[in-house]
Amino acid sequence: MEFNNIYSYLHSRLGRPSKEEIIEGDIVPLLFKLGWPMMLASLLQTAYNLIDTFWLGQLPPPMNRDAVAAVGVSWPFVMLMVSIELGLGIAGIALISQNTGAKRYKAASKDAGQLFFIFISLSITLGLVGFFIAEPFLNLLTGSSPVVGPATAYLQIIFLGFPALLTFAAFSFSLRAWGDTITPTAIMAISVLLNIFLDPIFIFGFGPVPAWGIRGAAIATVLSRTVGAIIAIYMLSSGRIDLKIKLKYLKPDMNRIKKFFKIGLPATAARVLDSSEFIIFVGALALLPMHEDVLAAYSIGGRLIGISFVIVWGLGMALSTIIGQSLGAEKYERADMTAKKGIMVMMILMSIIGIILVLIRFPLFNFFIRDQPEVVSMGAEFLLILAIGAPFFAIFEAVSATLNGSGHTKQQLGISITRLWVLRLPLLFVLAFVLGLNSTGAWLAIALSNVVSGSLAYVVYKMGWWKEKVIDKGPPAKASMPR
Repeated sequence: MEFNNIYSYLHSRLGRPSKEEIIEGDIVPLLFKLGWPMMLASLLQTAYNLIDTFWLGQLPPPMNRDAVAAVGVSWPFVMLMVSIELGLGIAGIALISQNTGAKRYKAASKDAGQLFFIFISLSITLGLVGFFIAEPFLNLLTGSSPVVGPATAYLQIIFLGFPALLTFAAFSFSLRAWGDTITPTAIMAISVLLNIFLDPIFIFGFGPVPAWGIRGAAIATVLSRTVGAIIAIYMLSSGRIDLKIKLKYLKPDMNRIKKFFKIGLPATAARVLDSSEFIIFVGALALLPMHEDVLAAYSIGGRLIGISFVIVWGLGMALSTIIGQSLGAEKYERADMTAKKGIMVMMILMSIIGIILVLIRFPLFNFFIRDQPEVVSMGAEFLLILAIGAPFFAIFEAVSATLNGSGHTKQQLGISITRLWVLRLPLLFVLAFVLGLNSTGAWLAIALSNVVSGSLAYVVYKMGWWKEKVIDKGPPAKASMPR
């Protein structure tokens, strides 16, 4: 009896919320109920990179430093290519969630079908482009650094796996907008566990499998993500989830595709510019003294920060879903209260996480890389300085999630450009190069840009015009689920 009571309590707090609960339930518990699977998903996404980083860090010195730096240099380029499509995923969240809130379930399913068509079509093209331009791009970025060779080998394998990566991304965006955050997370967990198992086998070799080093890390990642994509396709085709995507919904619908691009292009631009800034930032780090150490510290530090931000990203996705469905149901006051409470909760939690990371920064870096005291020292300073801007970054992410859920992606593009291009890159140039603060100046540029842009984002939220929905007005739809 006691077990049943515990199960009922956990199910009520952590289980999949109903459509009515999303637009009527208590906001803060709902944020965590929708958000915890996405927090876990963000943690698992970060785990992909951390697993690679950990095992590559166990290679003999200095091979471990070069391999870790190569992965750090590679991922901004990967994210640049991915961002071209993921911006369109933001459009999917706005359209699918608002149609779901308006109980237009068939329209939501059609939008999901178009999202799959767009992602699959573009992933093939982007994967091939990334494969062939990886080496010249890295040479341009790093000035023919020794890390170009291993980074190119890693990147080319990752790009061959793009169709699987983005098929699962379309699945995740669609279900999260629909209100199911648990299923994509469960599939990702399976994929990550497989990656944990495969990484040491392909990096160091085992039995008939040769030691492929950094190539092995990429192969393990692609194989594990392919398995995740196959499971997602099976779930959709077997009818085991509420969202129904018929085969005919995958046929191009130009009216829907135009709407995707109208909403999605600003979000795509924001992500492309974000990724481009990160690439330039990494390129600038490669020009600093002791740049191999700086790049390795940034690579590990970025992944540790990624773990700390899983709460922000998870709650941000929940925020977008609740706001989108609330606006679709014309519950404008609820949408405003959701944004307000989301900002407060995310800011408090990020402040706590920042303090914890500062307290354990040296043990963390010593765990991830052996016999590299300069990397550990620079990385510990990285975490200390970034903690300053942690609560402001939370505000920025909360307001961005609000704008994305409401479909106002042009305004989100504006605050994103301000954060990275107007603030961060000029601060990097002045602090790191003009004033000669080197890596310390680079870390300060990140923290200060988060402080100013977070303050600006809060002003944008208070203006309130984001509460206008983006789906077409029409008669009330039947409340039944699509068959």
